[in-house]
Amino acid sequence: MRRRALVLVLILGCASSSARTARGPGRTPASVAEAEKVPFGPDERAGELAFLRDALRESYSHLATKRAQWGTDLDEVFARYEPLIRRAETWERYERVMVAFVSEFHDAHLAWRRTRAASEKKRRIVRLGLSTRFVADALIVDEVWAGAGAERAGLRVGDRIVGIDGETVEQRLGNLTSLRSWSRLEDARYDFAEEWPASRIDADAPVRERRVTRERDDGSYETLRVTPETQPPPGFRKDNLTAERTGQVTVLHVRSLGGSMSALERRMDELLPLLQSDPHGLVVDVRGNAGGYDKGARIVAERLAARPVTGANVRVRLSSRARAERAEWKSLTEDPALPGWSLPQPVSVEGRAPRPYPARLAVLTDAGCRSSCESLVMLLRALGARGFGERTGGSSGAPLTLTLPKSGARVTVPAWAMFDLAGNPIEGRGVAPDEEATATRTDVVTRQDPVLQKALDWVAGGNK
Repeated sequence: MRRRALVLVLILGCASSSARTARGPGRTPASVAEAEKVPFGPDERAGELAFLRDALRESYSHLATKRAQWGTDLDEVFARYEPLIRRAETWERYERVMVAFVSEFHDAHLAWRRTRAASEKKRRIVRLGLSTRFVADALIVDEVWAGAGAERAGLRVGDRIVGIDGETVEQRLGNLTSLRSWSRLEDARYDFAEEWPASRIDADAPVRERRVTRERDDGSYETLRVTPETQPPPGFRKDNLTAERTGQVTVLHVRSLGGSMSALERRMDELLPLLQSDPHGLVVDVRGNAGGYDKGARIVAERLAARPVTGANVRVRLSSRARAERAEWKSLTEDPALPGWSLPQPVSVEGRAPRPYPARLAVLTDAGCRSSCESLVMLLRALGARGFGERTGGSSGAPLTLTLPKSGARVTVPAWAMFDLAGNPIEGRGVAPDEEATATRTDVVTRQDPVLQKALDWVAGGNK
């Protein structure tokens, strides 16, 4: 109940804050109202929410799972949000209600997005010039860009951040988790640590300082004023697929399974001779990989496998929308024991490697590994890889895309549910490693990676 109350407070309170912040220099109240007012009335807004409710009832693959895990009842949630959407006269308030509605289902794949109208201001992203991660319950700085505002303000790797722009970390994290969807709380913590240093501002607005409060060694607090950066440094965006030698072992970094599948195939084919010829073993690092396409998972796994491998199974929610959206789902057979669902479909590869992998395989995971990344993890585990690190994000989907009738907003709705080979659902649960390992604050300061080191020690410790 506390989460529901917080959601409603944030939604109902957004109108006054919107009025205060939207009126920049040169914008009259009339122009603000015209740009921000939703151009359709309460009945149409309620009808759009009803349209979404009915689509979830027909197509959403995790509806029963969310009710079991979180007690989320679709009709009860609709009844609470219907009066709120009727009162949502501005785009900001309307968006908050719709986003909060889908967030009630705790599902990273269930997402509401709207293209900003031409009359609305363009926006840009600015960054503080640092990155953070949670170490236990502490938010720790793990990188500071050279020459950036964060460095000039005195922030250092290893600093514990306790406050952001006048709020505690706990308050900011609590607000975010109330208005965003995550399949597990660990996912929310991971994304918060990644996202809070970045912010969106109007494209023509001046860059304003942000306040970052850190804890001193003596337990006192110090608030620093940090000017955000408008451009990331060179090398900020890393390639999706790279390999490097660490000691005698090769480490394959798979950072994303999105983008061009042909480019991913070419890059994996380029690396394959190196991976196959190394007799000392391979570590596949998928930490922070938010997924992409299941085909991407198969591209990587099939080039390490010389035999057919099945890592998981999926069941498709056989709605009319699902059958219409994907050609391969049109002919799926309904399971007579589970009406409305397909028979289990294997997540598998035939194997394209010229020979079995000659040494040990390890895979590194964390809560940032989700969706098709989890498919890759289960394929690698079926191939004999040993897992190190933390449980994955627990987010399975293959989402459909719905277009809402009045706003034109798009909602992605998961249409399948994935299960490991023991029959356990991945959604809200994830994939556990064979050996849990996490970094300490000292590891962050000294640039040590105990998860990788544990995997390297195991891989180097013997033949396959």
